[in-house]
Amino acid sequence: MDAKTTRTQANVVYFMETHTRPAQIERLVRVITEGNPAAIVLVSHDDAGQELDVAKLEALGNVHVLFQWGNYGDFSHVDRYFAAVDWLEANGIEYNWLENLSGQDYPLLPIAEIEDDLDTTNFDGFLQYSPVFPERVPADADQGDVDYRLAPPFDAAMRYDYRHWRLGKATDTKYRLMYPLMVINLLQPWIRVSNSYAAVGVRRRHSVFGPGFHCYGGSFFCTLRAECVRYIREWAKANPEAVAFFRTVMAPEEVFFHSVLVNSGQFKLTTGYKRYIDWSQQNYTHPKTLGIEDVPALLASDAHWARKLDLDKDAKLFDILDQQVRRGPEAAGRGVHGSGDFRRL
Repeated sequence: MDAKTTRTQANVVYFMETHTRPAQIERLVRVITEGNPAAIVLVSHDDAGQELDVAKLEALGNVHVLFQWGNYGDFSHVDRYFAAVDWLEANGIEYNWLENLSGQDYPLLPIAEIEDDLDTTNFDGFLQYSPVFPERVPADADQGDVDYRLAPPFDAAMRYDYRHWRLGKATDTKYRLMYPLMVINLLQPWIRVSNSYAAVGVRRRHSVFGPGFHCYGGSFFCTLRAECVRYIREWAKANPEAVAFFRTVMAPEEVFFHSVLVNSGQFKLTTGYKRYIDWSQQNYTHPKTLGIEDVPALLASDAHWARKLDLDKDAKLFDILDQQVRRGPEAAGRGVHGSGDFRRL
């Protein structure tokens, strides 16, 4: 238990994985805690990331900072999520919802309105998903968002049909150096090279995916009821061999929650995951960094959160969104659902 007082009950726990931009992290934490002083905020910060002023963050409310190892596109994302879930359990904290955020997210609605939406919904989770391999899923299975695909067929197979070894952290230098090796992928079916993930893969003989357990995928960022969160955590403990499999794929965080929850058939999920993310200008598998030119689409959407934002590149966007987020309850209602809410291929 932390030395500071830890609240033991919250409607929503806001969990964010961070590694850089400490000023932006502070701004995000501040807007959440000002919007709901009773909120619990857990910040999982990369051990190797930029230094945080922990005392300043924790002074903003019931905020707790956990330091953990982090990487890009591997199971460390899920490990950090599970560490937060275990922390909540160890500290006896009861909650109804767990919001999964990054340090580059920002709310599009007042925090109270976001929580009101969660209080009144019949859904158990807001999770973007669809079959990663539609041809392998029977017609009567859950099809999720039929207009969405996580990745094109070749990329999907490379991610989840191959056993991968990482060559350290993905960097721009490795991306450039490994690019010529990508020609290997076009010459034969047994070996795959990914410069985006700095990984080399060998085609598998066996997979956890099959007739009884289909591969579903979508954004890692989601909003889940506590019952969903506990189910995923217990499933991972009960299936160590399956977890070991997921540790050897690329981008497991984009299929792990989705596959476990959807295949369970126990929860009412909506693919409207309440995030505004623009993949129209994707680069190295990263979405567009939003700017003030995106404000009309942001405010016309029905999303709760937007990403990615960069305080150093466009501070004016944060100021505009703050006017929306800190508005009173008498303000006008939201616009129609925006066309940019989902990454579509």
